[in-house]
Amino acid sequence: MNRNSITTLSNPVVGSNSGSINYALKLGTGDSITHNPFVVPDWGNLRFDVFAPTQSGTLNVKLETIDGQSKNVIINLAQDANFQIDAANNNNTESIKNIYSDIENKIGFGRKGFETFQLKLNLTDLEIADFRGKSAKITFSLDGGDSVYIDNVFFKSEHLKFGNPTQARWNPSNSTYKNNLLLEKPQYAVSYNADTKIANWVGWKVDKTWATRPDTQPGELPNGLIQRPEFITDPDLLASGLFTYDGNIFTGLGMDRGHLSPDRDRVRHPKDQLATYLTTNLIAQSMDNNRFFVPGSNSPADASAWFNIEDKVIAPRVAQGQELYIFAGAIGNDPNLQKKTNVPELLNRIVDGAYINQGNTSPSNLSNRQIHIPRWTWKTIMAVEQPGAEVTSSNIETFAYMTPNVAEPDWNLSLDGVANPLNNDVFSPFLNSARSNITNATAWRNPDTWRVTLPELTNILNERNKVRNYAFDFDFFSNLP
Repeated sequence: MNRNSITTLSNPVVGSNSGSINYALKLGTGDSITHNPFVVPDWGNLRFDVFAPTQSGTLNVKLETIDGQSKNVIINLAQDANFQIDAANNNNTESIKNIYSDIENKIGFGRKGFETFQLKLNLTDLEIADFRGKSAKITFSLDGGDSVYIDNVFFKSEHLKFGNPTQARWNPSNSTYKNNLLLEKPQYAVSYNADTKIANWVGWKVDKTWATRPDTQPGELPNGLIQRPEFITDPDLLASGLFTYDGNIFTGLGMDRGHLSPDRDRVRHPKDQLATYLTTNLIAQSMDNNRFFVPGSNSPADASAWFNIEDKVIAPRVAQGQELYIFAGAIGNDPNLQKKTNVPELLNRIVDGAYINQGNTSPSNLSNRQIHIPRWTWKTIMAVEQPGAEVTSSNIETFAYMTPNVAEPDWNLSLDGVANPLNNDVFSPFLNSARSNITNATAWRNPDTWRVTLPELTNILNERNKVRNYAFDFDFFSNLP
């Protein structure tokens, strides 16, 4: 049926569907439908969007090859993905893991609009041979429910519209892909590196739907996480057999638990927000490269450049109705002690009578586990002004940034300014021009100080891969002509 005629949707006309016919499949009680045979591609989970206006029944999704091999997932349409994490449990990683597992296939945003679910294809070596490249069919069946709507049935993450930047794959037993392991979530996609024990990149789509917190209706639990929870092990990484960890090993580090895909881009439902608290989306981030420093201020001079990229570059474009495809990651490793901060507002913060942000970091918890502490963070943004329009690399707006993951300079000791850290022996050969000195905190915190071109960033990342003997290169537009 015409998706725009589904009157129970919170917003029947959605993004690129405005003004055009976009059909969704409606299943009624006992209905079942099987898709025509197709070839399972060489990578990607099966994804499908679900709108379930009533609390009843289960949606059964089965992928079956012509050889009789099958995988299935059951979506619980009868139960909402409601939860609360209060102050007493926000550091209880086992409790948070149980919540994450429990709500994964329950309905969150799917009561108000279309929500993405996945049939995961985290396959063993034998299963890869059984499924990838094989002819197969998909069957959707509704058991015991009133009705459900299904749309956008595809393989491969929607967050990778412009391409899988490193051609990451799920194949943890393969030495090549251990350092380029694809982990797909409904909320974002990850290339995980078993060598650095952090992500090569995290990619996500953000638009008004993702970044708008719906109003809470009478009887509903409050939207949003009650208190910032601890990061937990990614269950998909746990299934790979590779090294895993929870965020509590960051306690006492003296650096922030930094999101790559921020929770502010996933506030349409608490379920989506919670998904950003997996350690495959986590890096050790200098507080001077992460925080907003002065509560109540709206001045970019009172926040880190990284925060300002989110707040002054991304957020306004989302508010204007643009559709953004973003990648973020980190490079380098500094396992040594470093200054926590030089920002006066942070240095002077007192908790329980003590200055908590003075002195140096304590990196041993991470360095002893060989978890990289990045020297630099980077972010790319591909902005589509008219969502749904045909795009090429020449008709989208692109941004790229590299910010130093260290305390900013002590400006009392740097009255004449400091050399731009981008002017180093590693990066300079790939930058079109040298950067001028940075003379004050306002300039250091300005995203334009750290802006590079997308080709410049790509070349720097590929040089890093060459030095570390990684068998993959970056190409952020691999899907475009």
